Amino acid sequence: MAERAAREPALSPAPAVVAGIDGSQLAIGAATWAAREADRRGAVLRLIEVVEWQADRTDHPEAADAAGRSRSLLRQAARRHVDRAAEHSAFLVPDARIIRQVLEGAPAEVLGRASDEAELVVVGGPVGGWSGTLLGLALAARSSCPLVFVERVGHARPDGPVVVGVDGSPGGDAALRVALQEARDRAAPLEIVHAWSDTPLDPYLTPSVDFAAFAPDVRAALDERVAPWVGAFPEVEVRHSIARDRPDAMLAEASRGAHLLVVGGCGRHERTSIGMGEVARRVVLLAQCPVVVVGPRWRGPGTAGATAAPSTPSTPRAPRATGVTG
Repeated sequence: MAERAAREPALSPAPAVVAGIDGSQLAIGAATWAAREADRRGAVLRLIEVVEWQADRTDHPEAADAAGRSRSLLRQAARRHVDRAAEHSAFLVPDARIIRQVLEGAPAEVLGRASDEAELVVVGGPVGGWSGTLLGLALAARSSCPLVFVERVGHARPDGPVVVGVDGSPGGDAALRVALQEARDRAAPLEIVHAWSDTPLDPYLTPSVDFAAFAPDVRAALDERVAPWVGAFPEVEVRHSIARDRPDAMLAEASRGAHLLVVGGCGRHERTSIGMGEVARRVVLLAQCPVVVVGPRWRGPGTAGATAAPSTPSTPRAPRATGVTG
């Protein structure tokens, strides 16, 4: 049931998936993906376009009248964008429960507030202006739920995994927790990808370094790092892909045929204040499936069937895993 609102209404008790609309074709695709995701979760879909309106107050009647007309035109255009996205989503997902909203303010802040009560915030890819700009960075820094960039939906294989990048950072740990829950809810395997060294070496020194000798220690350290989280989801089949490679290239390749690719907003040696570090930004551009970015303000698993792994489990279960080590 669609609801039209000029101001943000009180949220219903039902969980919500929020989709940011901007009039682009990518935003239409993102809204459709969000509708399917909301339907799968039994959640409401909130389609929101934000009108940035910061007109100065004036006592001049003609200036005030012109400003009012401009504001009205902007809101009308935004309403058309939202209606178009809602109609397209409803056609493809007839059971979707859709709320249509045109709100005013700074987009990252408005969508950030919406994230406080949402399970996911979904936006289009860089052509739509979200991931390739300061707006995408600001939203990743502000969102308190996972942020999904949908540029390429792709075609997940029947046995396709949920892929997660793990690098030993707190952001990687948060991404792993989200990925485990998504894999469980989709009855999909989880592929943990770890690029253990992307440090360039002098080409004359590379042949003298036996990188294969490091692999067992790298695998042991990774198993120890992920065991508390993996042990909380014994029903999830876990695979490992470990190689000496650039993380963005390795994750992009792993995303082919995957349901989702999950990364932390900031990895090793990256400032959490920026929301998305270099690796996350590149992955959003290169991945062949929707990318979930777990930012620094992620509030932890939600209440809709989420399972949080204990921070210091007394007896972690051994993961059920298969491995590919390079």
